[in-house]
Amino acid sequence: MNRNTLLFILIPLIALAFPARGVDYNALQVEVAMHPDRYRALLNRFVAGDTTLTSHELATVYFGYSFTPDYDPRETFDGISDAFTAKDYERVALLTPDALVVNPVSLDLSIMALTAAEQGAGERPGMRAANLGPRCDMIATAILESGRGTTPDSPFKVISSADIGRLLRNVLGINVIVGRTKIGEVDAIKVTFPGSDRQHILYFDNSRETLFLARRGASDKTNKH
Repeated sequence: MNRNTLLFILIPLIALAFPARGVDYNALQVEVAMHPDRYRALLNRFVAGDTTLTSHELATVYFGYSFTPDYDPRETFDGISDAFTAKDYERVALLTPDALVVNPVSLDLSIMALTAAEQGAGERPGMRAANLGPRCDMIATAILESGRGTTPDSPFKVISSADIGRLLRNVLGINVIVGRTKIGEVDAIKVTFPGSDRQHILYFDNSRETLFLARRGASDKTNKH
């Protein structure tokens, strides 16, 4: 499989390819808070590239991360993004290992690191690619199984706005974003797929990041007084 378009699928097949399992944030919050060691064990298996993780376990790893003290979507790793845009894959390979320690479930970081490894950049690129490929696939699967993505009442869920862009470009193979708007708490993104002028709307729920930023903003205002 070409990892640069990890799970390339056309819009009519999204709902069929990935059953919408939904995500129970309340249950995840309780699970992570009450059993942090169990969550850490799942996260360690994911980082090791363990492809035997079940769909429920993948959802716990990805979405549950937003209930850990380490979650901070404000860290966007701009230096890595700039290097990736410039195709400076050696720099990407240099910077992404530490960044993935800070945020091991970032689809955005994982795909940039994988691309650099596939370009032969950094130390032991083959081993890095063999680990990062399954990790990218597992995160993408967790997101694509979180909703149908084709209606606002069943959006794809993410925990980072950066993961939306990376999912569109590298997982769904979308190069053109026509526009975007909000429908309540849901992001509605109008896109076209390669080889077609027909426009489609994909829906994303990024409420975990939104809630985090709102709470931090309120906290910062309180601390100033």
